[in-house]
Amino acid sequence: MGRHKNPFDEVLAKAEVYYKDFIQPIVPFLVQSSASMGAYTVGLALSQGIGSALRISCASPVVNTLGGVAGVGFASAVAGQASLICAAAYRKKPKHLQGFLDNMTSPEAKDVGLDMLLGIVAFKVVGGSFRTIMPSDLTKVGAIARESIPAAGMQYAGEEKRKELIRMFRRDGCHHCGTTKGPVIGDHMPPNKHVVQKTEALAVRVVDQMYRNTSFRNAMQTLGIRPLSDIKQRYYPQCVRCSQKQAAAVRNDRSHRVFHRVLHGGGKGTGWHYVGVWVGASHGPLIDQKQKSRK
Repeated sequence: MGRHKNPFDEVLAKAEVYYKDFIQPIVPFLVQSSASMGAYTVGLALSQGIGSALRISCASPVVNTLGGVAGVGFASAVAGQASLICAAAYRKKPKHLQGFLDNMTSPEAKDVGLDMLLGIVAFKVVGGSFRTIMPSDLTKVGAIARESIPAAGMQYAGEEKRKELIRMFRRDGCHHCGTTKGPVIGDHMPPNKHVVQKTEALAVRVVDQMYRNTSFRNAMQTLGIRPLSDIKQRYYPQCVRCSQKQAAAVRNDRSHRVFHRVLHGGGKGTGWHYVGVWVGASHGPLIDQKQKSRK
């Protein structure tokens, strides 16, 4: 009689065939994607730190966008290099740290430039906002601000408005730092003190006096220009920690930058979270061609 086959051995054989045919071919891509995604995230975090050191926030005119473009370009370049190093290491399979370090060659300017360009273009195409790469200024609307509601003057938010703020807070987080933990604060933007300062300014009082003239008022309304004292405030969801820091910053008439979650949900979408993966994946064919050319 023939030897009875073990069903478990058949299962293992089929699993091995499945692994070799379907899983093993995508492992290099998964390795590259993970490495480039991690490097991209680290690059964005470093860019935020550099922006803070240079006193640039998401609310800084012009330089907020320039800083964001530079940050995305830098993060994309880092992601591309991580992909190249990881792919080379995977193919050579070094058995120790020195073998892995030997795969770290000097980056080529052409590769770095193309990675930066690809990352910047992809970031914009999928709806990313460059200014949100920079840190938040607690005295201005934060980098993660996605939705807000009209404020009831300088008063605290009522029960109905608080329900809306809680919904926004649980979905998007604090508009300054991105946390979703703790109670929500209805943050007045602009801050109450700033509104009072503007309405008390001499120039504002002069222009508002001119608005009492019917002809002048009608002309301004036709142009869509409102009285300078007619400042509309809005509530944004904010955490307690940022609210406390903001109170001190506004009281001392100082700006205060805070770091926010790197891969946040503010803006038009979250597709830009994966720009690093796309940049890293773009190096797959390039590495294969180099390997083939050496054979």
